[in-house]
Amino acid sequence: MSEKNTNDKKNGAMKKKRYNPEQKCEDLIRKLREQCGSHNISYYALAKEADVSTSTLHALMAGKTKPYMYTVYKLCNALDISIMDLLDDENMPENTTELSAKESEIISSYRKLSGSKKRMLETYMKMLEQFKEI
Repeated sequence: MSEKNTNDKKNGAMKKKRYNPEQKCEDLIRKLREQCGSHNISYYALAKEADVSTSTLHALMAGKTKPYMYTVYKLCNALDISIMDLLDDENMPENTTELSAKESEIISSYRKLSGSKKRMLETYMKMLEQFKEI
């Protein structure tokens, strides 16, 4: 390593934000619990749907074990959510919060609707969130 890089590291110039793994795991489990609640699914049903042993899921939810990414992906698939739904938004790069052209178009259309049509659309969106595709 060059002398400049060593000095920069000592001064913190190259230091990147560090994660607190314990806190991140706690946050992920909390968000997973919230998703189970919003999807009205028990841990047992989630384990079966994700093809994860019930003991593995219960140990994870109780904080006795830490999640493997493979398991988290399986749980996301079972809940039909993105892994981004479980991760903390504050550390995501800014470009992940930018809207796509289609999202901007939908928001623009929504803003043009009357109050009653907005309420109807909101009800429909809630119904879609509860709908489980086969």
